[in-house]
Amino acid sequence: MASVSYWFLSPTVVLALLGKLKGADRTRPTPKFDWTKASVDVLVPAFNEEATIALCLASLFEQDLAVRQVTMIDDASTDRTAQVVRRFCELSGRQVELVRRETTAGKTAALREIARSTDADAVIVLDADTILRERHHLSRLVEELFRNAGTASACGEVMPLTRRRRRSMEKADARLATLAREFGSGAASGGPLPALLEFFTVIYRSALYTFLQRFLYDGHLKFCGTRLNPIGCAVAYRSARLREVFDYATPLLGDNLSNSEDVFIGHFFAWKGYKNAPVTGVRCESVEPGIFRLPRQLYFWSSSFLQAQYYFKDLPLSVFKPLKNAVTGLFGPSRSRAANGADRRRVREQYRLPWGEQHTRRDGRRAGWVDLLSMLEKISYPLVLIYLAIFHPLAAAFTVALEAALSTLTVFAFAESGDRFRSAACMVAATPVRFLSLAVDLLAVGKYLLDLATGNRNWRK
Repeated sequence: MASVSYWFLSPTVVLALLGKLKGADRTRPTPKFDWTKASVDVLVPAFNEEATIALCLASLFEQDLAVRQVTMIDDASTDRTAQVVRRFCELSGRQVELVRRETTAGKTAALREIARSTDADAVIVLDADTILRERHHLSRLVEELFRNAGTASACGEVMPLTRRRRRSMEKADARLATLAREFGSGAASGGPLPALLEFFTVIYRSALYTFLQRFLYDGHLKFCGTRLNPIGCAVAYRSARLREVFDYATPLLGDNLSNSEDVFIGHFFAWKGYKNAPVTGVRCESVEPGIFRLPRQLYFWSSSFLQAQYYFKDLPLSVFKPLKNAVTGLFGPSRSRAANGADRRRVREQYRLPWGEQHTRRDGRRAGWVDLLSMLEKISYPLVLIYLAIFHPLAAAFTVALEAALSTLTVFAFAESGDRFRSAACMVAATPVRFLSLAVDLLAVGKYLLDLATGNRNWRK
């Protein structure tokens, strides 16, 4: 039974439960900046996205927030992405600044360029395979972004974008219907086999996203006051904070931040003491890869998390600082108490943690607990399950069954009221994929250790 509790009631799950019991910070925010007066630019990075770019732009231009400029960077696409964008602008009368690269540079380079060139208060990054469901999505992100002085990023929830949803959008919008006739329907691209493979991923991700966002990440937010990183497919950044990322990283790393740039950026903000804020009530939907392409995406996410531990090791190690400071205080004056008094800000806000990596190194941050425990679980969980499968197969089968049952009940409890049974069924159906993903974690750990040993730091998607 000990191994069962270790498997499902893992340290990060216990951390989320503690956060859920603690509840949200009830301090009423008193922002000094009126978010309705914020200037906002939008960046849409794209590489071979002719099937979805028009859907993305259509949802963007339906927003109730007036953005100053929309820039789409075509990262040397080999398909008709640029042609679709130009035709969409002709049909809609909208303006999109189209930047075409001759050679692929990656999403990180696009973020660096917009961070350095814009003078807007906020930058919204929207992936070309992502749509915004609610018309107030961007306005809610910007409102949350400027609610507290310490907030650096804001994002809503993400769910899979199904082919049925894409077809309904094409039928409901005359511009999209015209583009579907001229360039082919993105919802029908690839034929029945790719659609089936994508469907399996949608089942897996629908349940997993519900569990992660509604339970795990929300509990961690309530426990430590921030998320480790925003959802990179639709996120709003304070421009000044985003520039800080590249001012720090570019001289040291160039564009080799990590295999997933949003994980690096989110960890940088947590390391500095800024907040990655989630926004409830708004949802984006993103195209999912086919089931056979899923391991590659999982590898990017898993490896980028490990790479962030290397660059921001002060964060997971910071959980030991309070103990060290307490021991030091027994034999001399407490530096922590004096420093906290100096760092306390006059602005009354929900997120009141002192800023700066100096505080992370000196006094620690609660967000470090999420980092440390997640890293330990990523390494140990697959090994524990392999050990049980080899030496205690009945215990392994019982562990898997109990984990599937408890995770399904959790999804049922935290899913939207009208979607609970479907989400729970998806969680059951996705059980084999969830356990097979542990092999990807082991591969990511092995490659990460090899990179450390050989000095390879060419970490870029």
